Amino acid sequence: MKTVILLIGAGEQISIIHDVLCAEGYEVQRVDWSELKQSVEPSLLHINLIILVDREEGSTHRDPDQIVELKRWIDKGQVIPLLVITSNASPQFIVEWLDYGANDVMEEPFHLTVLLARIRNLLRVFTNATQEGEEVIVVHDLKVNLRSRRVNRAGEYLTLTPKEYELLEFLALHVNEACTRSDILREVWGYEYAMDTNVVDVYIKHLRVKVDKGRSVKLIHTVRGIGYMLHDKN
Repeated sequence: MKTVILLIGAGEQISIIHDVLCAEGYEVQRVDWSELKQSVEPSLLHINLIILVDREEGSTHRDPDQIVELKRWIDKGQVIPLLVITSNASPQFIVEWLDYGANDVMEEPFHLTVLLARIRNLLRVFTNATQEGEEVIVVHDLKVNLRSRRVNRAGEYLTLTPKEYELLEFLALHVNEACTRSDILREVWGYEYAMDTNVVDVYIKHLRVKVDKGRSVKLIHTVRGIGYMLHDKN
């Protein structure tokens, strides 16, 4: 399941941003301000992030109907981060958008690498916030439910043994961190010191078959000389 970004605005800059995001593997839904009213209900699109390009003098100068429609996208209690890109970065303008609900404001011109870094940061922060509320860890298209102990990848539920689940949960709780075999033994098996770290390798092999086999994106990685990592490139 790809990360979905709603891109609001028009013009050449929007086209450039759209192409860059698609090249990075994001799924992009692109709409103009005038199209917000006709767009599908936001909750049905499973949007992860909204990027809005606004070249007006200030948010209060926009058509009130457009503001109402945008409010429909960033309200309703949904946890959707909003990143505003503007050529007008006056303190008043930034304050207007932050008070309105924006989570970040970027001024043009900007480096695309910086934009991508800010996107990754917002997604990481809001994903963690969602996980704390729902107790679900999301890594790419893998979901680990800490309450039910159910795991699915791309909507397909995986059948794991209790120990396989505990190992995957430990890696998910430390996503993008290199976990040593000793740490895994201590936290998952309860060993205070490394007895036979081969057991970790055996269970990792089992997990790879169930989590990664036949999929283009591999999530479980070996960290040479250290151990293993559940890696999310986003």
